[in-house]
Amino acid sequence: MSEFNPTMQLAYDYLESTNTVVFLTGKAGTGKTTFLQQIRKQLPKKLAVVAPTGVAAINAGGMTIHSLFQLPFGPLVPGGIEQPELHYNVEKKGLLASLELLIVDEISMVRPDVLDHIDLILRNIKGSAYPFGGVQLLLIGDLSQLSPVIREEEWSILRPYYTTPYFFSSLVLQKTPYVRIELEHVYRQKEQAFVDILNEVRNQQVSAENLSLLNARYIPDFRPTTVDNYITLTTHNGIAQKINQELLEALAGQEYEFSATISGEFPKDAYPTDTGLKLKIGSQVMFVKNDGSAEKRYYNGKIGKVTNIAGSTVFVQCGEDDHEIVVEAVEWTNVKYELEGEAIAETKAGSFAQVPLKLAWAITIHKSQGLSFDQAIIDVSEAFTHGQAYVALSRCRSLSGMVLRNPIMAANIIGDPAVARFNEQAKALQPDQSRLNHDRERYQLFLLTELFNLSELKTLLQSFEGLLPDLQKEVTEVAEKFVRQLKSERSQQAASYFLEKLRLAIEDLYRQLPELIGTSKDIAAKADRLMVWLMNRVRLMEAFSIQPFSTNTYLTLVQSSLKTHERSFLIALSAPVNEKLFLQFIEWREKRAVMEKVMPNMVLTEKTLKVIAERLPATLKALGSMKGVGTQKATLYGAELIGMIRTFQQVQSGTGMEQGQLF
Repeated sequence: MSEFNPTMQLAYDYLESTNTVVFLTGKAGTGKTTFLQQIRKQLPKKLAVVAPTGVAAINAGGMTIHSLFQLPFGPLVPGGIEQPELHYNVEKKGLLASLELLIVDEISMVRPDVLDHIDLILRNIKGSAYPFGGVQLLLIGDLSQLSPVIREEEWSILRPYYTTPYFFSSLVLQKTPYVRIELEHVYRQKEQAFVDILNEVRNQQVSAENLSLLNARYIPDFRPTTVDNYITLTTHNGIAQKINQELLEALAGQEYEFSATISGEFPKDAYPTDTGLKLKIGSQVMFVKNDGSAEKRYYNGKIGKVTNIAGSTVFVQCGEDDHEIVVEAVEWTNVKYELEGEAIAETKAGSFAQVPLKLAWAITIHKSQGLSFDQAIIDVSEAFTHGQAYVALSRCRSLSGMVLRNPIMAANIIGDPAVARFNEQAKALQPDQSRLNHDRERYQLFLLTELFNLSELKTLLQSFEGLLPDLQKEVTEVAEKFVRQLKSERSQQAASYFLEKLRLAIEDLYRQLPELIGTSKDIAAKADRLMVWLMNRVRLMEAFSIQPFSTNTYLTLVQSSLKTHERSFLIALSAPVNEKLFLQFIEWREKRAVMEKVMPNMVLTEKTLKVIAERLPATLKALGSMKGVGTQKATLYGAELIGMIRTFQQVQSGTGMEQGQLF
């Protein structure tokens, strides 16, 4: 990956060629978020992204941990529930059974009991004794930033089991080999003197000289000019709201209110801005989303001033930019993960549409995490918890762009000794090439075990009473015994045995498919999933019945199984209204995925394409309103899709191409 620096490349190599748990850390501004975005685009593993809070989940483009794993919000006592996944439906179990990589963003805010519960759930669902059931975890975050929110009564319940409230105290990580990779090159700040100050604040060891240099930015009674774009970062939400309300009311002129449109599931704690956003001309605002257009006119955290308001459109001038930015409502998506075949697809659970702005004379330090500012007024005189001062100061790109509302005292820089101890001890977890090679060998042994781990087959068969009865005794039970006594030299012989049994199962299932599919759409979908699983596992057994097992061959075969169309004969049995058009969409999606270097389901899911083939939307507006598409994807792909629809209709009707508008 040429765009990665050497440390990022090491992290990518670990994710690509091992299943070792990786804790990716680094100072603010070292590119952790950028790395996450690249991983989502480039890594071929089946992955899901989660975060501890709604806002963090939306920013990371994933789900909250509690939503994906359906966890209660209270303390989760280890050993309290042996099978917390019992209430999951078959689809949820199938999704988690297919998971290869779980990315947890803002890991510094995750409690240890939550991580232990995830471990228990994944081990149960995967039918594996490996930590997290063999699923690789990428834990991203900086322990010097915000810590877990845990009340005293909750900690009194968890204290007997954990030495600290941080994720690294989880029982699973106490017994699991993992690596800590630290990104060190700072991209946000360019001044070495400022970087040095931030490093000392991060380590709670600020020298008198650097504290004096920092406090030189204290300017009593500072009032920014109307052309400046300063934002105040403060410790308490009430203070930020008071500043914003007072300054909005002080502006002359009409007040305009913009109402958000919310549909489906979108948690209130994840709302990116106000549902009733009040603005006046002259309001200082901050963009709360990156511009999804090719022009990239704005980014999350960019500050500007409202220069005009016309209907539903807001005009914003940012600093000395030559042109105003024309701003209209955009959509945020609350993601859910669903299993389609053997691929994990992102689907839209809900949406929040609003002008992507919020009043920005002031925000809380907590809400500033992950953002960067050119000009900021900082007040940490009332800092009350670990990491607040560091988060606030590190949001600034330069020392000269920072103004302190009150001088900073050493007492304002609050740290946690437990974090300092862990950071010092964890230096031994930084891997080198030798450790990477060792972990690659461990991964190969794990994948060999996975080849003969047929527990997912048992889960899939639960939906069908009496279906394929011989599989339980002749396949799944034998596989469980073989895995317990796994010997690599016997793997080819074992693959040949299971190959024969699975081929017979496919023949038997194929004879029963018409009857199963006629039962209900739900049963048809489950039969489709079972058949896909069997065919992909047969392909693996075929390969390793004639050659020794290797990691590269296994991973290549697994990835190719996601791109084949062997589901097409099942599609024919439960064909959508316009099967030929649907198959054209599938072929088009493959080409787009190659062009964009993404997994096909990141273009549009198979489920969504089926609906499009059935409904035949005639305009971009109609296409964009469909579940799983949305305005952004309709803009990107609409012309091609509607073009294919019209050509299909022309062939079907035998008439000339209808002339019409896309909009």
